[in-house]
Amino acid sequence: MKRSSRVSRRRFVGTSLGLPAAGAALAQSPQPLHAASRFSTASVYQRLGVRPFINAYGTSTPLSGTLMAPEVTKAMVEASHNFVMLDDLQEKVGKRLAELTGAEAAFVTTGASAALCLATCAVTAGDDPEKMKRLPDLTGMKSEIVIQKAHRNPNDHAFRMVGVKLIEAETADEIRRAITNKTAAVAMVLSHNSLGHQVKLEQMIAIAHQAGVPLILDAAAEIPPPENLKRFVPMGADLVAFSGGKNLRGPQPSGILTGRKDLIAKAYANSCPRDYFARIAKVGKEEIIGLLAAVELYLSQDHAAQRREYHAKLNRISEHLRGVPTLFTELAPNDDYSHSPRLCIQWDEAKLGVTLDQMMSRLWEGEPAIYATDMRKYRPHWKGLGIFPYNLLPGEEMIIARRVRRILTPAG
Repeated sequence: MKRSSRVSRRRFVGTSLGLPAAGAALAQSPQPLHAASRFSTASVYQRLGVRPFINAYGTSTPLSGTLMAPEVTKAMVEASHNFVMLDDLQEKVGKRLAELTGAEAAFVTTGASAALCLATCAVTAGDDPEKMKRLPDLTGMKSEIVIQKAHRNPNDHAFRMVGVKLIEAETADEIRRAITNKTAAVAMVLSHNSLGHQVKLEQMIAIAHQAGVPLILDAAAEIPPPENLKRFVPMGADLVAFSGGKNLRGPQPSGILTGRKDLIAKAYANSCPRDYFARIAKVGKEEIIGLLAAVELYLSQDHAAQRREYHAKLNRISEHLRGVPTLFTELAPNDDYSHSPRLCIQWDEAKLGVTLDQMMSRLWEGEPAIYATDMRKYRPHWKGLGIFPYNLLPGEEMIIARRVRRILTPAG
């Protein structure tokens, strides 16, 4: 192969991925795609009969998560041109991620669920090869994780697949009593789906540490704000899992596990490329590099300006819908760590002859397809059609606004 047809090692290290100088190289804001360009490049899906759509819902995994910035995809392509030792790459990238997040250590995983699985391996089998070989058989190991009842959800399979039993508790006193010599860790989940808990993160950390057990934090979707990347480990969380394929805009099958150096080392000891329980959670060199590029890019951006633009998109939708009979819009408040603006669009279904379900169906059946949400799925007191701006390319907000107005005022 000619030298000009591949990326040499010297050139590779000198690009935006030359550690630890990558942050400066990636300091520029990403050049956004536009709605027209997205659908003009959709032929790879169209050949398969797969329908692309405008995502007004959010960074949900079934909806394929997020859109990566050009800088991220470029970094992944460059990474694909060379062989590297994965342990070496994870070590160097982990050091850079630790610098960026303020944690003692970190490494890249195949999503937040894999990070939670590996965190559970760390607090049960640790780095003992004989115990690691036996997982998920926890004979002779600590085998329980204490979790608040409000935090139980289908994603806690990430803990249970390692063999642990989740012990539910609600009050601080119940949590203290639930911690025994079988307890491997205390778990906390931050999500709009887990609100209603009685014990906040700070107190959960204190209870865990007073009992001498680590706290594992599921913060998969807790970005934005960007400060959350640096928030939880200094608070005392021992292992923290983030998703890379949501608002970090990294590769969809990527995540980060950050935390205490000793526990991160034990978690990584259980991970691929070794042949232990979590071998199935293999992360490639392209995802490792792409995730790092995404984090550096994310932390270099003007998030206040970005948030203003999100609100501006929602305001443009509201303005275009002004004058539609019975219709009104409002921004839904947020009660969790990730301060996500979201627009609720409501109307008198009986008077306009269009139900919320019909609206969502017609948005999806139109061209281009639009995927929005029923806000009642988030809070019982929220109503109407929900529009989230994070995954909207420039101009797509007006496509949504015009479609909604057309559905509600067909004669107009």
